Amino acid sequence: MAKDSGSDRPEYMEVLGLSPPYAMEDVKKAYLDRVMQVHPDHGGSRADFAKLQEAFDLASKHLEIRVDRREWIAEQVDSYVVMQDVVDVLNRLGAEVTTNALDWLEQSFGEFAQLTETILAVRLEDSNEGDTLIEALVKNPAIMVGMTRLELPGCNVSDASVLELGKIKNLQQLDLSRTPVTKNCLALIDRLPELREMRLEKTRIGWWHHRKARAALKERALPAVRLRTVGH
Repeated sequence: MAKDSGSDRPEYMEVLGLSPPYAMEDVKKAYLDRVMQVHPDHGGSRADFAKLQEAFDLASKHLEIRVDRREWIAEQVDSYVVMQDVVDVLNRLGAEVTTNALDWLEQSFGEFAQLTETILAVRLEDSNEGDTLIEALVKNPAIMVGMTRLELPGCNVSDASVLELGKIKNLQQLDLSRTPVTKNCLALIDRLPELREMRLEKTRIGWWHHRKARAALKERALPAVRLRTVGH
């Protein structure tokens, strides 16, 4: 049984008589060693028994969180590294990248909360690297789940590359104004159910197809209407 070394310890670990490093096996053994002494059926007090029980519960939770924390960090690291590689590529192409992390995780994971950072939006303007940028985005669609906006005004992009954006399933806003895309890229609308805005000014898309695309997206933005059949 570990003894108090005088270092700062959680009170529940002191109740169990444990000092770091803590292990679940030690917590269980300490609890079993003491429970027979403090149990009311063996002459102990209810208050001491309740205190021991609470200490055991808190110590167990402490170790579970610590294990979960290590596992969570290990799971996030690979995705974070891939995302940073993508951000580096986008920055080299001259793109503006907006990212965001889940701030509420800082309480449990501290500085490691930044591992939840995701790409929210990307903007590249008047560049010949539009297709290269799209290729970088769709190469790892799993890390693009938080991306909702892509702006490529004036960039040189092809219809084929634009259609590849169908892999970024949560994309809501797409700016293709002043690009050389044609009506063929409009098939993307059916591939992106979350898409609500698509700017197509000064492209090679005729006014009729432009109008149809705008109407389709406008219809998505309308609230669903529930129809009720009234009997005779």
